Amino acid sequence: MQKKRRNSELICFDMDNTLIDANKLHVLAFNKAFRKNKLKIPKAKRLKKLFGKLGILILKDLFPKLHHKEAKKVLLDHEHYVYTETKKYAKPFKGVRETLKKLKKEYKLGVISNCRHKEITQILEAAKLDKKLFDVIIGNDDVKHGKPWPDEILKAEKLTHVKAGYMVGDTIYDIMAGKKAKVKTIAVLTGNHTREMLKRYKPDYIIRDLKELPRVLKNG
Repeated sequence: MQKKRRNSELICFDMDNTLIDANKLHVLAFNKAFRKNKLKIPKAKRLKKLFGKLGILILKDLFPKLHHKEAKKVLLDHEHYVYTETKKYAKPFKGVRETLKKLKKEYKLGVISNCRHKEITQILEAAKLDKKLFDVIIGNDDVKHGKPWPDEILKAEKLTHVKAGYMVGDTIYDIMAGKKAKVKTIAVLTGNHTREMLKRYKPDYIIRDLKELPRVLKNG
């Protein structure tokens, strides 16, 4: 494969459970928010299966009768608990930091998340993952529609003036967004969606974790 010109292509990464082990921080923050708003706490397994969706859609699935205004209050409480209590549980997966440093030599890198922009930066900071590794950070509040729509990827392309080549993430929503943006999709098995579930959405590649990404890019 011909070596790419430095920074000639953008790789978009999901954050939670792709770069960072985020299950514990979000489960605890949601449960505290549910308790505060007198909502029944769901089983952790059910909640984690919904991660990757926009927060408002997670609540719609869990509490179909919940009024939109009440749902927004729950999400604000969730964010508050992330900022004040649970972000300390954010940990980058093994090898992520080294992989990003290696890729940054040849690509532009972006974080594309259905978290709000402030929440992304707070979690990255708590996980000690240097924001300078990324050329662009896009949250759901930076666009009209979050994943599975392609808006976040398209916004990242616009801000970096570089075409996205890949969307890397752990959920079906990352794959859907990547396909709508007409980029190659790489699913990682570090999240809550199984290989079988991810395969149904036909990503271009499925890898065990981010450490395998440079090899896939080299051979792809």
